[in-house]
Order: sequence, then C-alpha cells, then structure tokens
Amino acid sequence: MATLKDIARDAGVSIATVSCCLSGTKPVKAETRMKIMDSIEKLKYIPNWSARNLKSFTSNLIGVVLTDIDNLYHAEIFKGISAYLQSHGYTVSVAFSNNSPDIECEKIEDFISQNAAGLVIISCQPQNTEFFRSRILNYQIPTVFVERSPEDLFVNFVGFDNYKTTYFLTESLIEKGYNKTALVCGPVHFSSEQDSIRGYKDAMAYSGLQSTEDLICSTNMSKEDAFKSVLTAVCTQKPDSIIATSENIALGTIEALNTYGLSVPDSVQIITYSEESWNKASRLHGVIHTQRTAFHLGISASELLLSNIKSPALFEPRIITMPDPVVNNPLVLRERSSLSAPVSQACSSRLKVLTVDLATSHSVSLLSDYFTRKTGIALDFDFYPQDKMLKRISETIDTEDAYDIHMYDIPWLNYMVQNTFVADISEFVRGKTFKKDTIFKENMDNCRYEGNYYGIPIIGGSQIMFYRKDLFENRDILKSFQNKYQISLRPPRTWTEFNGTSRFFTRSFNPSSPTRYGTSLAGITDEELAPEILIRLWSYGGVLWDSYNRPCLNSPENARAFESILETLQTTGGNPFTTSIADTVKEFSEGKTAMLITYTEYAAQITKSIQNNIIGRIGYEILPGRCPASIGWNMGLNPFTKNTEAAFTYFDWLTQHDTSFYMTILDGQSPVIAPYHSQELLKLYPWLGITERSFSFTHKRNGPYKNNTLIIPQNKIEAILCNVLRQILTEGLSIQEALELNQQRMKKLFQSYGYPKPLCR
Repeated sequence: MATLKDIARDAGVSIATVSCCLSGTKPVKAETRMKIMDSIEKLKYIPNWSARNLKSFTSNLIGVVLTDIDNLYHAEIFKGISAYLQSHGYTVSVAFSNNSPDIECEKIEDFISQNAAGLVIISCQPQNTEFFRSRILNYQIPTVFVERSPEDLFVNFVGFDNYKTTYFLTESLIEKGYNKTALVCGPVHFSSEQDSIRGYKDAMAYSGLQSTEDLICSTNMSKEDAFKSVLTAVCTQKPDSIIATSENIALGTIEALNTYGLSVPDSVQIITYSEESWNKASRLHGVIHTQRTAFHLGISASELLLSNIKSPALFEPRIITMPDPVVNNPLVLRERSSLSAPVSQACSSRLKVLTVDLATSHSVSLLSDYFTRKTGIALDFDFYPQDKMLKRISETIDTEDAYDIHMYDIPWLNYMVQNTFVADISEFVRGKTFKKDTIFKENMDNCRYEGNYYGIPIIGGSQIMFYRKDLFENRDILKSFQNKYQISLRPPRTWTEFNGTSRFFTRSFNPSSPTRYGTSLAGITDEELAPEILIRLWSYGGVLWDSYNRPCLNSPENARAFESILETLQTTGGNPFTTSIADTVKEFSEGKTAMLITYTEYAAQITKSIQNNIIGRIGYEILPGRCPASIGWNMGLNPFTKNTEAAFTYFDWLTQHDTSFYMTILDGQSPVIAPYHSQELLKLYPWLGITERSFSFTHKRNGPYKNNTLIIPQNKIEAILCNVLRQILTEGLSIQEALELNQQRMKKLFQSYGYPKPLCR
C-alpha cells in the first residue's frame, strides 16, 4: 500500500506539503495540489480518513458544490438539501464553482481532503468523466449529481424530466398557433439540455413542423450570453415564442428582444423553467413560469445521498427523474393571432456609416435599431475589408457617395488629419454632453493629434496571449516540460520562453505533444503581419526610426527580433503570408495549437468555441515581453457632412453606460471603463482585467513627424517592415541582407516625404 512518503516523492514535494493538502490545515498552490492529487490517483493511495472499512471514524460533513451564487433556482435546490441534511444531524458546507471547471475540481478535492461523508454536485463540467471517476468512484465517496449527469458514468442522479416538460410546452404552443418556437438552452453537453432539445424536436416532428437548428440556441446559461446569443441568432429569425431552460436565460432573452424592438408578451411569448414560488410579484412580467419544485429536488437528492452513506461500498446507484408539475396542468396561453407586430419608428434623419468588416462593427449594426427607436435617427452601414477602408474613405470623402461617419484604424490618424479626411471634434469631446472621462485615457489618446480630438474610440482593446490552461496544468505535461527545460511550465514571459514552449507543443519537435503546433501567426496582409513583428521588435529594444526621425531598420535589436519570429515560424503549421487572423483563431479554437497571440476582440469568440467543442480550458496572459501594440478603431466625422448634430448624438450614445455594457457582452471588450470593473462581466470575461493591465504597456504605431513635412502613411512604413520577412522566407536572404536592403528603401521613403537623409548613430 502506498504511503505519504511515496506520494511526496512522486509529486516532487515534501511529506508536510502532502499532509497539508490532505488535511486542509494550510493553503497549497493549485498547481501543487493538482500534482499531489494526481499522484494519489496514480499510486492508488488511500488516506487514513478514507479507509472507512478499516476505522470506525465517521464524518458528518456534507459538501455541496453549486455553479453560481446568483442562480436562484440552484439556491432553492440548496435550501432543500440544507433543510433535510441538517434535520438529520449533518453539517452542510457549500462551495461555488462560478462555472469554472478548475474551481469545481478544487472545491471537490477540498471536500475530499476534509473527509466529507458525502457530496452533492451541480457540475459545470459533466463531460470531465475521468476526474469524477478518479476522485469520486475510486474512493467510493457517496455522491449525488443534480440536474447534470456525468457522461458515461453510472452514478446517483436526481433531476427533472426535461424531455417531457419541453415536449409538453412545445406541443401546447403549437396548439395555440405558435409555429415558430425557439428553444434557448444551456450547453448542449449538459444532459438536462440534451433532454430539452430532444423533447423540442420530437414535439415539432409529431406536429408535422420542421424544427431548424437556427431556432435552437445554446448558451452558457448566463443572462449575458443569452442576451448575445438571442440578439445575434434568434431575433433575426423573428420567432413568435421562446422556451428558455432557466430564468437567467429568460432574463437575457428579454433584454435582447427589447433591444431588437420585440416586446414580451405582445410580440413574443416566453415560457421559462423556474422554481416554485407563492410570490407572483417575483415573476418576470409577461413570461409564463413552470413553477418547478426545486426545494423538493434538493430533498430528494439528500434522501438518496443518505441511503448511499449508509451503504458506501455496495450501494447500487439510482437515477431519479422527477415530473415537472407544469405537465399536469393546462397552460394558459393567448392565441398566436393576438400577437402584435413591432411598431415602425419614424426617422427624423439618416446617417451613412462606413465601417470595417469586423465583429464589433456588426455588433454596432445589431444595436442600431435600438438607437433609432430612442432618437429617431436611422443608420445605414456599409462594411469594407480593412485593407480597402482607407482608399474608400479617400475616394468618397467629398462626393455624392460620401459617408457621414467612418471608422479608421488608429495608425491612420495623422495621415487622415493632414489630408482633411476627418473633422476636428474637440469642442464636442470637451463639451458637457460627451463624458470622455468614462473612457480609458489610452483609447481617447488614440483619437488625439497635436492636442485636438478627431473622433471617438469604438474598439480599444489590446493584444493578449491565449493559452490552453488545461494543457499547462496537466501533470504528465508538467513533468515532461520540467525534464526538458529544468523549469516549470507556465505562460511564457519572454519571447525566448515563448519559442521554447511553442517548440515543446509542436509535434514535429516533440512527438508526444498533445497539439500539432505550438502556435500560429497571421500575415496574409501587412496590417496583420506588422503587429506580429513589432511586438517582438519593441520587446528587444528595436525601433524603426530614431528621435531625429532617421530610419534605423538595420540594427542588432531588430535583427534579434527577426531571429525570434523565424524561431516562432518553425512551430506554426502554415505559410504566414497565406494565414489570416481568422485562421489562427480557428486553429486555436479547434485544439490544433497550444498558444495564440491575438486581439481581445476575438476573446469571446475563442472562449465560446472552446466551450462548444469541449476541447479544453483557456487561460489569458499579458504578452511576452510586455510590449503589445496599441490597437483600436475610431469613429471619425466626415469634415463635409451636413449631419453633424445627428452624428454627435450617435457618438454620445455609443459611449453611454448601457451601450458599453451591450458592446462588451457582444464582443468582450469596450473602450469605456465601467464594464471592466463589473464583477458580473469579469466572471464571464476574465480577459478584461488582463486587457486593462496591458494598456500601460502598449506602444503606438504612429509614423514619424517633423514640422512642415508631410505625414508618411503608416501602411507604407509597415510594408517595408513586412518586406524584410518576405525576402528572408521567399528569396532566401539572410536577416542582415534583408534588413540592409529595406533600410535603403526606408531611407528613400523618408526622403520623399521631406525627412533628412540619415545614418543610424
């Protein structure tokens, strides 16, 4: 039989640390705890407190793990658990996972180390079969899972019959003439949500109606994600009714419908699963509630747990499916024909807006109807690719096709001001209505040129590093990395460390790597490639011109930066010149790469994709070298527009408190400060804190400037920078040769714009 000494040796820690971990007497780092628990599993160690058949010691502690302290339905379940167990002489301790698999694992291990007599779990990771098998089944710890059953495990389970409930609700709606019902549910890998989807589809099929995937909307069960998912996917389908599988989902759904101009219940009927309550005032207005007996669900789970505790070794797991009271009572539904269509808004004026084809732009467009209903100002959007935006602005600035407002990339600012492509709006920004102090100073500074303001920020994030947290905390991977590099595996802090870690996660260098490549790099356009080079160049102390505005591309620091990027490219899967940012995001989201450097604008998309694909967990960190590029897009005013006041009304609205929260929920970032300090949003979007910290490290991509000279377009400077890498990779030039050739090109460019002929000091 394994001993504490064996566990300590295998985990690489002291016996005292193992003892503290098991007893809970002193805090132990999460990484160390994971190593110890994995060693316990590997060596089949049975702690003294777990040898229940060898000692007469018993515990009266019951551990309850819930997903979220704000989930009222789960709170009712807990009331039932607590009331029943305490009446039977047990002490109940509750912990919350905050829907984080990491925290859930930690809390379960905490209860195991405290010798809990049993566990009741509402899991946020039912697909983590191996964890539940190793931590619970192997030690024969009496456990009841509520609502969500672990995949491929025969365990105690208590839940409502979601299949029958959803079938009944869908059928009832159809009978009243509702033929376009949407189902908004939680993650599809939850057993409860799978049952709901089956019930919905079967009811539709039985009634002869075709159920479409477009009307089934999966969320992470937060009201924020429900708002985003319904606004972007469901509202466009114009459903006449919606079934929500939780009140949180219903809350987000209502907010999305209201934003889209659909009222509840006049335009759309909503039915939501909810807990039983005598207090009708607590119900959502216009929403039908199922009134589930969540309290009794908790009691049923407790009864099952105590039966298991009495016979821990030979107990036959039981599955208890409780009927939902709603199926025994006819629903009071209004006829579908009584629904009213949304009232069209009469428009007093109309703005033409030119935007770059990015997710944030489409989010702004989604919210445009909401703005129009509030102000009477209509918005017409045109979306253009990033590499064609500047040309489109210059071609239309003073023509019949001109736009009132256009988005522009922040490196274009100086050039646009000098060429009168954007209006000075300093008086508006410094006025009483516009609250510039509610916006990050770094983002507002990106709108300023020589002390004046030429727009407002609409995108103001940063580059950050995404990494597969589940891989970085895997016991076997940690050991393998330690043996190879003699240091602990962690999110890289330097580019040397980044490249070494990326090499470790590249299968051609490490056949046992869980990912095919360490990272990926986008360079299909200069706009995407230049920041990849610059963040390394700045980190090594490199610059493109000196304080006298003299080009100095050919420098030892810049040479080292290109050496670093060539090392990175050895750990990527494709040609950078044919790889887009969208490609790199897709590769990371599909589990092909272990790390990714990209913009916070893609954070929500990446996290959602990882959760949907159930391939791992994501960590977020500041860039290696701490030199991210200051990125963002501004909304600028056409100097020749006749709709200035309407445009200012729009600018005010874009930066208002409510709008900034909507934008953050839709895209995971905003230039406004308030969302970054919202505890609700920080739980859902943990990268917000990393983004705010990154602002203090950012470098601007503005070109050189000298009085009485023309502004050099930034894209021309960055084209030369990118050409260095192209010549190295496609023409076989050495780093030194490519730097020298492009140094001469840079000199000629600077001279053509009136800058002195330089030689680097």
